[in-house]
Amino acid sequence: MKQALIQLLISNFHLMNIVAVVFLIAIFLIQVIAEKTHSDLRRNGFFGRVIFLAAAVSLFGYAAYLSWQQYRIWINNDLTKLFLPPYASLDYFIFYVRTRFFNAYLLSLLIGLGFLWGAKKINQKYEERFFEPIEPYLLETSIFIVGHPLWLFYMIILLTLYLFINSLFTIHNSLFKKGETPRISLYYLWLPAAIFTILISRWIEALSWWQVFKF
Repeated sequence: MKQALIQLLISNFHLMNIVAVVFLIAIFLIQVIAEKTHSDLRRNGFFGRVIFLAAAVSLFGYAAYLSWQQYRIWINNDLTKLFLPPYASLDYFIFYVRTRFFNAYLLSLLIGLGFLWGAKKINQKYEERFFEPIEPYLLETSIFIVGHPLWLFYMIILLTLYLFINSLFTIHNSLFKKGETPRISLYYLWLPAAIFTILISRWIEALSWWQVFKF
């Protein structure tokens, strides 16, 4: 019974990625559909803030659920219940679940906020020539939701996709249009790149140097 609960917890932890992917797909579909019906979506920073808030509630809410599941496992084990009240304070348990379920997202949250601030500052300085107002929030949400250290690979994948698409446009324009290559927007790349990063995360985590970035 105890072993089954442990396996269930491990399975639920991997479901965190499923929760993240489902959320990102839903938001991307809303983004695509709303683009057809609400032409001002790109300039709607409020919608971007709502997306980020929904992501934070979803992930931290699920992490809290996993923490409760972990508590149930410990309280029903003759050894681990000694780390819980009334035998001990909750300090060690809180440290354990924070390290296991929250830290990766707390760090990516801070990093995402840093990128949000930087993107908005650059956009303001250059009169919104780089991003639509909603895009810094899409970047922030994507970095946050993939977690640490996966956000590093997200940025690599995002830049690789951008350079690949930009190269295709450049080659096409050079061969057929003989004109200047238009600026390629990342508007439809932020979320799909995050989805792809999470989907291949199992293989990324198998890399020998993954532990270098993980804490």
